[in-house]
Amino acid sequence: MKALTSRTLLGSLALAAALLASGCTTTVTDPVAVPQRDVGGGGPRPQSGAAQNPQTSGAPDDLGQRSPDGGYWPASVQLGENLELGPVVLDGQGFTLYRFDRDSASPSRSTCTEGCLMRWLPVLANEKIKFENLDPARLGAVARPDGTQQVTVGGWPVYRFAEDSVPGRTTGQGADGLWFVVAPDGGKAAAPAGSGS
Repeated sequence: MKALTSRTLLGSLALAAALLASGCTTTVTDPVAVPQRDVGGGGPRPQSGAAQNPQTSGAPDDLGQRSPDGGYWPASVQLGENLELGPVVLDGQGFTLYRFDRDSASPSRSTCTEGCLMRWLPVLANEKIKFENLDPARLGAVARPDGTQQVTVGGWPVYRFAEDSVPGRTTGQGADGLWFVVAPDGGKAAAPAGSGS
């Protein structure tokens, strides 16, 4: 397995420091869990005014800077409540986040690549991200092939569904029998017991 570059290691350490500074104590998932490739620079950092990734031109345009494989850096990841599904995880704009059954939580690994990324946008972490009202023990990050760090909840990499056009939507729930709204523990969000639904 390829050794970590010093930039990848520094990026992981910066993410861990950001999680600690935001009141969360968590361990960043070992970035070696995802096959690495040299991207010369340790992956992009968010900057204002950057162009959209052409492969995700159909995706929402409110995401700001995009990574080479279409991921985005939200200001925060937070606990939310859905009337039908109970506690869920949202990005800072209130958009629902999802997990993919073909990914792995132990070790954390994302398998959503190429065409998959046109609909499912990786949620990325950097030193500025804030985690609100979530259990720090459930939070982490895993390296993506483009050198960025994808947020994990309960070990599961998380994504935003490009077709959720407004905050709070859950149109990706159950898509292809593989995509599910992520619960705060990393499991699949489900109707609360005794809710009658």
